[in-house]
Amino acid sequence: MFEQYPILVTIAMMAAIVYATRVGGYLVGLQIRHIGWLRPILEALPGCAFMAILAPAVRQGNLSEVIAMACVVGIMWATDNVVIATVLGMAVLIVGESWI
Repeated sequence: MFEQYPILVTIAMMAAIVYATRVGGYLVGLQIRHIGWLRPILEALPGCAFMAILAPAVRQGNLSEVIAMACVVGIMWATDNVVIATVLGMAVLIVGESWI
């Protein structure tokens, strides 16, 4: 049990930090969402985060990954729905791996 104590303390501290970060972000978000000129920036953040994750992976990927990324971008542009874009992008990736 003595060896497990530092591990449990570490997990508890990580959980507390994650929780505090989320609560802090929520409280800050409540204050700044009323600033008019900041609203378009806040609305664009989810798409920017999505592209920041996908773009480096596609740069190193194969042809089916590039096609899937293009489909995701096109669907996001046309429908503005992250769920549909993600599901269809994954479907293109899965089907593309067997065809290409």
